[in-house]
Amino acid sequence: MLARLRGIWIVLFAVAFLFTGCENQQSQQAQSDAQQIMTDLNKPLAAKDRKRVLILSSYHAEYVWDEDVKKGILRGLAEERFTPEKNIIIEYFYMDTKRKTGEQWKREIAQQAMEKINSWQPDVVIATDDNAQKYVVAEMKDSGVNFVFLGVNADPMAYNYINSPEDPGGTITGSIERARFEQSMRLLKQLQPDIKKVAIISDDSPTGKSVVERILQAANNMEIEVVSSRRISRFSDWKNYVRSVQDYADALLVVLYFTLKDEQGNSVSGDEVLNWTINNSKLPDVGFWSWAVGGGLLCSEAISGYQQGFYAATVASYVLMGQKPGDFPVDKPQRGEICINMARAEMLGLDVPADIKRTATVYSKIGSAPSQ
Repeated sequence: MLARLRGIWIVLFAVAFLFTGCENQQSQQAQSDAQQIMTDLNKPLAAKDRKRVLILSSYHAEYVWDEDVKKGILRGLAEERFTPEKNIIIEYFYMDTKRKTGEQWKREIAQQAMEKINSWQPDVVIATDDNAQKYVVAEMKDSGVNFVFLGVNADPMAYNYINSPEDPGGTITGSIERARFEQSMRLLKQLQPDIKKVAIISDDSPTGKSVVERILQAANNMEIEVVSSRRISRFSDWKNYVRSVQDYADALLVVLYFTLKDEQGNSVSGDEVLNWTINNSKLPDVGFWSWAVGGGLLCSEAISGYQQGFYAATVASYVLMGQKPGDFPVDKPQRGEICINMARAEMLGLDVPADIKRTATVYSKIGSAPSQ
């Protein structure tokens, strides 16, 4: 009996030793793989060995939002040791749907984008804003291509390409964009406490629609009244609306202004629209992006394109190292950027408290020359 027990203990010890050895081997292999990844990231690679990153934009390269997003993406990749000079190849595809708004154009350019993805076979696609989601990513959801989205104003579930925000699954994830309406209104009330009635104006873009709808919902929980709200396609109608609200609103909320057309159907530049608005309105105004305040609107706790790009690039970096996009929950960057335009404040006769100036990004000029 004693001999049998001794034999059993020997067998158990041997099995335990083998399992321990396997675990140690697995641990050593994982450590070796990690070290190899770090080694590869720290040395220049031949072009054929570099990972491919495609940045798919809904808009155009000169659009200031895209410029901020690009800076964030490049910085986020660099933080994880992915740089074009060493180990990745980055290419850009611009859908230009901010200036070309027709449905036929959107479908044609989306087809070109999908052909680019299929032919170039990127390791990950960073897809910005809603038109890229609707016309490209959603169409390729079963293709096996890795996508990381950003700047999405719609509910990403509406695109039917993730299981849930908490557990996306599959090859798609990213971050949503939400206008910081409550925070921006609190900032405005620090500058002019007696504001109670606001008017909202936006172009009729899909992004503008989503933002306006959320503002209207959020306004119900704040001590303000939305006395008027319009999404507009013609610049002449925009001018008439701005003039009409001067006598019964306390502030003007300017959402987006890039898809307006003149009477001949030609696109009107966002700079021209914003410049006219500032020079023909006496109302304190709020934007929702830093570039809007940089162009002349009074203030915002702004959505940051840089932060959105940085986050998307961080997730994309892990995808490049072998993780699945669907392992990452859909996120919403929590930080906003407080922005003040001192030239606009002076124009409106408003004093900006010193503590706000100390913490804000301060702009000191208004767009270009006045336009009538």
